[in-house]
Amino acid sequence: MVGTHTETRGPLATSPGRRPRRTARSTAVVALTLIGLLATVVSRAPAGAALTNVGGACGFHLGPPLETGAAGTLGFEFPAYPADPHQVCSVTVTGQASLDPVAGPAFTNVAGNHGTATFTLQFTGGQLPPGILWLWRPHCADPAAAGVVTLTIDGQTASSSVQPPASCLADLGGSSSLSFDFVDPSFAYYVVGLAPTHDGHGYWGVWPSGNVRGVGDATQPSPLVALAATVVGAATDPSGGLWVVGADGGVFALGGAPFFGSLGGLTLNAPVVGVAATPDGGGYWLVSADGGVFAFGDAGFFGSMAGSTLNAPMVGMAATHDGGGYWLAAHDGGVFAFGDATFEGSAGALDLVAPVFSMAGTPSGHGYWLSGADGGIFAYGDAGFFGTIPQP
Repeated sequence: MVGTHTETRGPLATSPGRRPRRTARSTAVVALTLIGLLATVVSRAPAGAALTNVGGACGFHLGPPLETGAAGTLGFEFPAYPADPHQVCSVTVTGQASLDPVAGPAFTNVAGNHGTATFTLQFTGGQLPPGILWLWRPHCADPAAAGVVTLTIDGQTASSSVQPPASCLADLGGSSSLSFDFVDPSFAYYVVGLAPTHDGHGYWGVWPSGNVRGVGDATQPSPLVALAATVVGAATDPSGGLWVVGADGGVFALGGAPFFGSLGGLTLNAPVVGVAATPDGGGYWLVSADGGVFAFGDAGFFGSMAGSTLNAPMVGMAATHDGGGYWLAAHDGGVFAFGDATFEGSAGALDLVAPVFSMAGTPSGHGYWLSGADGGIFAYGDAGFFGTIPQP
């Protein structure tokens, strides 16, 4: 299908003798590697049992914050995960944020500590949940001791440890403050794409803003700018380089990767959420949130979940070593296998605090990685673990 794309909207197309398998709920988790994972992508909730939803009809639960900051400011952005990934609604809530030492006397000069703010959360049914940002500026306090930052909404809490800050000396202004900043509808600090290097000794992580970060032997490309839509996924060109895809189906070829076409400019039934490359680098697939699969170049079509009822929307895909099949990954960590793809495990049976946001296969085709929203990695089959994806 050189230069074309296809998407099924009827019965599932499969290879002879093989049925597409919904493995997330019916198959035990196999070969799950969690070595070195950050505590934000695990099967247990943070303090306060964050998996209990609040917000009434527009329900959500808090996840542990992701940290960001610049110019002496430390930011804590708490994700508000929707009770239903497809929900479109808004809710106005009041939150209280606090900074407390792990031990010893309370911080004495952080203005606004244990302060409250009222804000509105908008859920759009898209891939990225809203994030509630609180800022500590400047990042200093007396006493200069390790602490915990906590956000509480309707009795539900989420928290994260904080390394000891600098003491607030005169040249640092002598004091600091903790204050609500804004609700970020795009939550630009999430890792939404994961692409391994051609030798499997590293990977790239990509962010909605177009930032690309290499880990292991992955080189560092320049960030993408002036995007028409947020970035949602990435795939490796076996000869070097990578492809990055946007929610509108636009494809960006980086590091010498060839271009075989895109969905940019077309009207889609659901946004694109992921991309996977053929083993020879002669094509790639795009997958949409409703499970539709689009094939470009020499990529073959082996089935999709379009038209099926999904427990959670799709977030990514990975191809087998011979290009004769692929896996689709869902927001809840479930894995669907098509063609000659075999099941190596999933996170679908786990109660995840932070959802899965992307998927990538190993060069051998006998394993894959699932990437959590904060850059934590789940490794299955022969996939190795090389560390979590650092924040930009």
